[in-house]
Amino acid sequence: MAISFSLKANLSAWCLLLGMAVATVSCSKNDNINEVNNPPATDTAATYLNQAYGTDAQQTMDIYLPPGRSQAATHCLIFIHGGAWTFGDKSEFTATIDSLRRLNTPYACFNINYRLAEAGKNQYPAAENDVQSALDYISKNRERFGVSASWILLGTSAGAHLSVLQAYKHNNGNIKGVVSLYGVYDLTTLFDQTETAVQVILTNVMGGIPAVKPQAYHDASPINYVTPQSVPVLVMYGTQDPIAPPAQATAFIEKLKAQGVTYEQVSYPSEHGIPPAYAADAWSKVLAFINKYSTGK
Repeated sequence: MAISFSLKANLSAWCLLLGMAVATVSCSKNDNINEVNNPPATDTAATYLNQAYGTDAQQTMDIYLPPGRSQAATHCLIFIHGGAWTFGDKSEFTATIDSLRRLNTPYACFNINYRLAEAGKNQYPAAENDVQSALDYISKNRERFGVSASWILLGTSAGAHLSVLQAYKHNNGNIKGVVSLYGVYDLTTLFDQTETAVQVILTNVMGGIPAVKPQAYHDASPINYVTPQSVPVLVMYGTQDPIAPPAQATAFIEKLKAQGVTYEQVSYPSEHGIPPAYAADAWSKVLAFINKYSTGK
């Protein structure tokens, strides 16, 4: 399916661009890589790779804790990768996170994988449930990690969809904002707006077409959970995107406006991915949003 290769290339490229836009860096050499059950003192940076938050092999996360952290002041960035709910990996964000840490940003970073849909396996709501399980794991271990209960979710493409869905459908008060990079918001209308290959992917992920699974498509659509209490969101999209059509973003923004939700809107003349010429601009806007809303104030 040609769309899969196109998506993979785009997502890998733009995640790399975001990392390069922050700084040109190598992996940190000062971390203590420990067992998650034996966290170091809070004045020491720590990295925990491939930590399980569930029993499935795909239910893992990478955890990056900054030095000098505290439960009062160290807020969390939670990254959710894209890949049409069927491919992709948390490693797409590794360069971005490492760049943030080299700049001594004060955030703890949690980079999660989730179960990927296959033919008749891991269909909706598997990925949605995994995001909830991952956040439950973070919340349960918050004191041991030495981090606060203030979170910003950041996702690309399918990960953007999952981020906004979690923030608007399941927020227990910890999520203070969400960054949605080239996401989708109404899966029912997406089915008729997008390319044929994406329709095939949606049918697999959702277990049928909208006419067959109307409740599932409704329940998986973040636009249906916008309320006046919804947290701030940064909506970034491409004006020429055939995969996540701009109509997805504009309809979502209209709903946000109608409900009085705080939002920031950024668009680029691109298809499904941030153009290299705009990578630095995109990252500056993302980081400004994170810095503004991570405290929830």
